[in-house]
Amino acid sequence: MKNLKLYKILISLGCVCLLIQILSSCSDLDADPTNTIPESEVYNDKALIQSVLANFYASVNFGQNNGDYGSYHLLDEANRCEGAATTTDDEKVIPRNFYRVYDYGLVRRMNLFLQGIRSDGAKAALLESDRLNLEAQCIFLRAWYYFGMARSLGGMPIIGDVVYAYTSGVDPATFQVARSTEAEVYEYVMTQCDEAAKNLATTKTTNSAIANKWTALMLKARAAVYAGSIANYGNKITPTVRTEKWEAGIPADKAAGFYAIALQTAETVIKESPYLLQKDVSDLENSFYKATSVKAANTEVIWALDRLKPNVVTQFTNFAMPYTHRDYTEGNRLGAVLNLVESFENRDGSDPAIKVKNADGSYVFYNSVEDPFAAKDARLWGTIIYPNAPYRKTPVILQAGQLINNGGIYSIKTSVAGVSDASGQLITSTNGPVANSDNYVNKTGFLVRKFLDETPNAGLNPTFSEMWWPRFRIAEAYLIASEAAFELGKKAEAVKYINVTRERGGIKPLTEASLSFENIVNENRVEFAFEDHRFWDLKRWRLAHTIWNGTPNNPTAQIYSLFPYKVVSPGDPNHGKWVFTKQVSYKMAATPRYFPLMDYYGLIETGWITNNPKLVKNPLQ
Repeated sequence: MKNLKLYKILISLGCVCLLIQILSSCSDLDADPTNTIPESEVYNDKALIQSVLANFYASVNFGQNNGDYGSYHLLDEANRCEGAATTTDDEKVIPRNFYRVYDYGLVRRMNLFLQGIRSDGAKAALLESDRLNLEAQCIFLRAWYYFGMARSLGGMPIIGDVVYAYTSGVDPATFQVARSTEAEVYEYVMTQCDEAAKNLATTKTTNSAIANKWTALMLKARAAVYAGSIANYGNKITPTVRTEKWEAGIPADKAAGFYAIALQTAETVIKESPYLLQKDVSDLENSFYKATSVKAANTEVIWALDRLKPNVVTQFTNFAMPYTHRDYTEGNRLGAVLNLVESFENRDGSDPAIKVKNADGSYVFYNSVEDPFAAKDARLWGTIIYPNAPYRKTPVILQAGQLINNGGIYSIKTSVAGVSDASGQLITSTNGPVANSDNYVNKTGFLVRKFLDETPNAGLNPTFSEMWWPRFRIAEAYLIASEAAFELGKKAEAVKYINVTRERGGIKPLTEASLSFENIVNENRVEFAFEDHRFWDLKRWRLAHTIWNGTPNNPTAQIYSLFPYKVVSPGDPNHGKWVFTKQVSYKMAATPRYFPLMDYYGLIETGWITNNPKLVKNPLQ
């Protein structure tokens, strides 16, 4: 074949459909051209089989990821920083169908693949170990699909390995399958993970892009702890948010069994896998950034959406990097919010809220703009960029304005971004923060560091960034083990596991007496910020409707910013110091986050029920 180079390129991209079209139309092939490649022949060629699998990997990117910076605006970790404030009720309500997963066409394609990989042709063409591994990858990806569907919709039809094929005259009722219970879907995910784990590699894969045994066990552990918490807190907090036959909701008596599976499975990953929590005691801050955002020498990431130039890249760095450091035309499009920053504990155990006013209402003066963050959990540095923190080894200047002493009365002075006063002192930084609709200027007082590429020109068109998207890290195994042990009353184990992640933040270890459910909730929040955990965690714990209650000025529903001002008053004893103000975020000023009860389960569409009358609606629908 003369077009071997093109053939290999298409395979590497997973473009099996395009590949088949090219192969069937080329005039310089050794064989006579045909209109299509018979499906049976695909499974006689390992490269083609891998290409089909590549398409499946590309089809299961459920939930948030760093390919869409704007999605973070919907929760309580970050705000978009361009344009006018969001003001309508629709904009404050977190969407009911937020990352809803429903694609049985994908399941059918996976089932067809499993038929093919189990065929005599595949068995003859492949080494049995290779064939079983490829089969196991598909089984795992299908389990990941069912997990994505369950966490957004609850129990849905389980069709196993069946491939439905309609022919004229067949009764449509043949294809109509009732919803399984929510518990049954999570159980199915877990059993499929066990099945996949038998034949998946036990070693690390390149950039963690391909599923291995430990990926499957991590999904099993996550599915188990999700199911356990829904059975536990769903019945304690939202007992009416369920369907009559448990298609949505899980009976309370199943909680302990699910927690036990979660604990056992997470411990297996911790003790037997080749993955290690990434920590450098001499540089805790930077080592946490590397654990999430650097592929080279990474010991922590178990499974990731990998990217590789020139065909698979992300513009996250282009949009989110400081405008002063920009590679291209964008920057400052995403700002981390104060709500998240204050969730990081102080290393001495003191109040993590940043103090801006004294009891008498006077300003708190700081010698440095970095002082309020110096004592915080080291993971804060690896997660967000606060004022004067470096990006690519150059400080990021975030200054909202100046504080001027006028006859003993302090007043704030601001300007358009990037302007200095007559004496050359900066008033408002090019990066902001500001409380207006200007583009390319921060609105929150913080930028996002996690997944921001340090590589030179990573924000430059058209190459952009190869930054990956971690789906599973070994840190999650520790926190699943801690949570499950806590819920099973095994507090000594729970404390042991949660302190492993806390230790790399440099914060005080917890004890059996001090460990609380709130500690577990917060530890997950800070460890996995911007990693698509927050939304699903608050749903499974049934906390979302209380934390995001839609109430103006509520400390958890309202989104807040922190603005730094430099004291510019020669002769004033505080000249050169810094003060901060807390205020409702400009972008979300009139729209506190709101999660109604109905959002715990996505909408079962009328069209779905028309096609399959055996489906039942979800609660509050």
